[in-house]
Amino acid sequence: MLPLADAARCRSEADWLVGINGTRAMTAFNSRDGGFFLTTVGRVQTPTLSIMVEREEQIRRHVSRDYWEVRATFAVGAGEYEGKWFDPAWKKNADDNELRSDRLWNEADALAIAAAVQGEPASVSEEAKPSTQAAPLLYDLTSLQREANSRFGFSARTTLSIAQALYEKHKVLTYPRTDSRALPEDYVAVAKSTLEMIAKESLPGPLRPLAVHAKTALKEGYVKPSKRIFDNAKVSDHFAIIPTLLAPKSLSEIEAKLYDMVAKRFLAVFFPRPSSW
Repeated sequence: MLPLADAARCRSEADWLVGINGTRAMTAFNSRDGGFFLTTVGRVQTPTLSIMVEREEQIRRHVSRDYWEVRATFAVGAGEYEGKWFDPAWKKNADDNELRSDRLWNEADALAIAAAVQGEPASVSEEAKPSTQAAPLLYDLTSLQREANSRFGFSARTTLSIAQALYEKHKVLTYPRTDSRALPEDYVAVAKSTLEMIAKESLPGPLRPLAVHAKTALKEGYVKPSKRIFDNAKVSDHFAIIPTLLAPKSLSEIEAKLYDMVAKRFLAVFFPRPSSW
């Protein structure tokens, strides 16, 4: 716990050095001609405001420029579709973020390309390469809030409130206020027991299909001591958010949605390839 104590002391001292002294200095500076103009400075506040100010200045300095795109309608056996011209030799320019592979900055060039391809036959080819991807890690609070917002439009506060209810009231999720995405190394047996609970088909109707995947994971022996999932070094005060051994009952619609997310992630992390759920 010593590193956590050191971090807390650093934050405390930074609040004094930056916040208190900085606020006094800037207030005195801005009040030097008379009056009292409170100017607050903060360890977090000041750099955050700096980011906002810098972005605002970029917006105000922006100068609009005309550009052209070349689009064409292609006729194929299944119907028509629209395609866009792009320069295959284009390379990103760090000095100008407005440049794009499909943008032309000269009208004459755009008209020349359009004239050259007008009414001409074209060939289309598709390239696909197989790839494998490991399932995402278990949820911590931040990743749970981010995905719940993306999928259901839940705010961060709403997600925390639902997760807290699932933890305190229903006792079906582990402690949600965690920044860890791994489980303790001695939690393999508990993970198997959790899968057995899900496999008993004791979940409410909408969650019952999870039992099929839980049975598969148990039958195939997917739960193994893996450092990607079970690693003490990646666990801080609390481990990742996972279902408990208690089957959920009487969940509201939004509670069921969040529990479903956590349960599916818990199952998916053990499978050898991405799930199609």
